Amino acid sequence: MLLKMLPMFSLDFPKLYLILYKSLHLNILVFSFDSILDVNGAFCKITGYSKDELIGLKLSDIVSQESQEKVKILENKLFRKEKFDSSERIKFVKKDKSSLEILSYFKSFSYKEQNLGLLIGQDITYEEKYKVLFQTLKSLNQLINQTTSETELFRKACQLFLQNLNLKLVWIGIPDRKNIKPLYVYGEDNEYLSNIKISLDESLPEGRGPTAQAFISGKIIINPDSRINPQFLPWKEKALEKGYLSSCAIPLKKGDQIVAVLNLYSSEPYFFDETLEPLLEEIQNNLSFALDKIEKIRNGLLTITAISNAKNWIIITDDKGYILNINDIVCQETGYPKEKLIGKHVSFLDDPENLIKIKDKLKETILERKERYKDIFVKRTKDNQKIILKQEIIPVKLINDTVNYVVLGTNITEELKLWDKIEKLKTQDLFTGLLNLEGFSRKVEEVLKILKTEGLLILLDIWGTSYINKVYGLETGNKLIKRIASLLKGAFKNNALIGRTAGDEFGIFLYNIKGTGTSEIVNLIKNFEKPFKIDTHEINVQINLGCSLYPLDGDNFKILFEKASISLNESKNKGPGRIVFFTKELENKLNSLLKAEKLIIKALEEELFIFHYQPYFFTSDLKLAGFEALVRIKENEKIYYPGEFIDYLEDHSEILFKFEEKGLEKIIKQIEIWKKPISFNLSAQSLQNTPFIRKLIKLNEDIAKNLIIEITERNLIKILELAINNLNYLKSKNPHIKVAIDDFGTGYASFSYLKNLLVDLVKIDISFIKDITKDEKEKNLVKGIIDLCHNLGFKTIAEGVETEVQYKILKELGCDKVQGFYFSKPLPPEEISRNFEVAN
Repeated sequence: MLLKMLPMFSLDFPKLYLILYKSLHLNILVFSFDSILDVNGAFCKITGYSKDELIGLKLSDIVSQESQEKVKILENKLFRKEKFDSSERIKFVKKDKSSLEILSYFKSFSYKEQNLGLLIGQDITYEEKYKVLFQTLKSLNQLINQTTSETELFRKACQLFLQNLNLKLVWIGIPDRKNIKPLYVYGEDNEYLSNIKISLDESLPEGRGPTAQAFISGKIIINPDSRINPQFLPWKEKALEKGYLSSCAIPLKKGDQIVAVLNLYSSEPYFFDETLEPLLEEIQNNLSFALDKIEKIRNGLLTITAISNAKNWIIITDDKGYILNINDIVCQETGYPKEKLIGKHVSFLDDPENLIKIKDKLKETILERKERYKDIFVKRTKDNQKIILKQEIIPVKLINDTVNYVVLGTNITEELKLWDKIEKLKTQDLFTGLLNLEGFSRKVEEVLKILKTEGLLILLDIWGTSYINKVYGLETGNKLIKRIASLLKGAFKNNALIGRTAGDEFGIFLYNIKGTGTSEIVNLIKNFEKPFKIDTHEINVQINLGCSLYPLDGDNFKILFEKASISLNESKNKGPGRIVFFTKELENKLNSLLKAEKLIIKALEEELFIFHYQPYFFTSDLKLAGFEALVRIKENEKIYYPGEFIDYLEDHSEILFKFEEKGLEKIIKQIEIWKKPISFNLSAQSLQNTPFIRKLIKLNEDIAKNLIIEITERNLIKILELAINNLNYLKSKNPHIKVAIDDFGTGYASFSYLKNLLVDLVKIDISFIKDITKDEKEKNLVKGIIDLCHNLGFKTIAEGVETEVQYKILKELGCDKVQGFYFSKPLPPEEISRNFEVAN
């Protein structure tokens, strides 16, 4: 205001100069045509120069290029001794190279016969910056109102900032893994960005600059001067080459998520500073608002498209249930055009019979309580075909308190058909066409619910299937299973259910029988008196039967099956061709198994399984060779030994597998501590457990070389061919694991199978060792086993050594290792650690 009034003062300028020189707000400068003669403190302060630095310079030396012409005109007038009296906006260049705009009043005057010029000025730098930024914000808001595309918004906003703010470079970056990648770039020279790296890793210098910190912190970061900002050091050299002297980074949000950073670069230092931060925040808020708006528009379009093209039914009705809108799938599946359904009541598509069943519940839930309703609805198509719909009706309260309804439906017609097929597959043995165990149990339960007479459950086991497969081949064995399945279907007509309950086991439930079904059993056995002719082979088949009676032995399938299983096991223990009915003695055995079941389930749930370890030694010098892990269950202070629960485990593979997995974990931890070989008894069934075999294969060398898997010979023989294949596969994938045959020589097989097995150790059964001192025959038998094993490349371990005499004989016979109570009983881990030289 003062500058506008100056021309009105009547005082001559020398006097006016003396009055204003000491002003803190007005910038005073006296100049001639070729030099600055005097300046006041206010001018020095805003330009950064000292008085001495300015005196002697020409006025045109400290103004920007765009103001040069105006100043030189004044200098020339002074040279020609012409008078001037004018106001101009002049841009000065401060000492730090930043710009300064001063509203300047120029007046010529004479002093001591010199023609001089007086400048009285007011700093309007921020006023101009604010003016430009406000105009830019206004243009940005117009752009936001007109834009519905994120790409268009970013591109036009970059161009707007570049032109309006007279910037050198504007770019928008987005995160790309651990870096910021330029997405849109505008300016004089955009090669700069291809030669630099901006990281999002704050441990790196490239992750601590303005752009990265803006993205990480969500705050606007200003770089006032590229020349001295330590956080800008990684990019300083290349930025100064391009003339980027100040910059700012503005994070842009979509919702609560930072999605991009807007970067503005100026050729002037301190172009960006904290005084501009409120306006920069306004830019940030406006652009983030625009991104949210565009996202909502996009989501709205996607929602409309998704609803229209959704594969599920969507019907919108008014408060009375009349259809307002539907999506395409409703028309496609019902055959009705859209215009035919709009305005119809939603029940128009419902099957009347089904609607009557659910009408009352539907009315109470939807119309009275205004709650969601889910149910299975039956719809009718235009050509009267049924569609089964899993449907939900959702009340939607509108602004005016009226309620519309959204009906969502999933067509499950084909799914139900497929489910019927799956259910059939779940209950049928595909190999034989008979019921499988699940299907057999379901059918028997259905019959028991209506059965008024006695019933008989028979479990039939084919004796020696492993032997048959070995001798005649697996294909012939499979054909035999199918032939027996076909025979059983033909043997019983209208009073039997037949299923395949295991690989070589069949279930037969006879109902409406008299007595104990003796005649039916006799007729069944007769079918196996003659050999079965399979291709060119004639195969004699022996069977075992285990039987339980309804209702004498139980009133449901589970009990009858358990008792028949106990009977079948008893039958198999007596040899081929035996029939066993459930008895009181077997009842006691069943009770023991039930107790064992409770104990094992509790042991698994509460981690009650523990191992005691029995050491074994090298026969030659009695140095420690390793340990055998022997499972126990410890409940409170009571110890349960394997004889009390192992039979149940072996008969229930799903529980057995869980136990063996947990057991393996404990053994691995013990190996890691002791660094000694530990043998672990594995069931033959686990050789068929693919996930468990995979775990063994993946064991690292340090564990595998100290792990010995023991498999009992009598169990091995039951699945001999499969065992050979799987053990050999295991050894081929992880050759460090050792395999031992336990209880060897107990009479369950010919020794010939050994040549096909990749075995490392053979454990000679205790029954041979205890009689070794009796006579030469027993001694020679053990020597024969040891020599056979050595000839095949196997090491031998004698189990159950209880006397010094037994030990000396075994040493004389060349047995490699010995184990038994003569040396040590099985001990808990802590006692092993105290008594033996192990790693800890």
